[in-house]
Amino acid sequence: MFDFSFGELALLGIIALLVVGPEKMPQIARTAGKWYGAMRRTMTSLRSEVEQQLLLDDLRQEANKLRDYAHEELLPADITASDTPKTSGEKPEMKEDHKQGELDIMPATQHADLPGPEDRVH
Repeated sequence: MFDFSFGELALLGIIALLVVGPEKMPQIARTAGKWYGAMRRTMTSLRSEVEQQLLLDDLRQEANKLRDYAHEELLPADITASDTPKTSGEKPEMKEDHKQGELDIMPATQHADLPGPEDRVH
């Protein structure tokens, strides 16, 4: 926080010793140490609170973005645009066993090898 070199601290110590005397110097050094510790703890907690608030603000912004995205309506053009080919001459290939508009979903028997909730590590 404060950039004091050893020479500057020694000079301050000598001046303090001359001003207050050697009898009161230990008591003043203890008091100064307590104040410095309290100031340092206050600055640390203040910095921590500011960082937490900045992180919380970032998380709120991300949550608002996700909420806005979740509330957007899918238009039919959005759905069909992803199914159309990229070049004008290509036609999308359709599998023989699928009808147009049918979803490609794996049968339940193929899901057996996927991990389930019972496989979670706690």
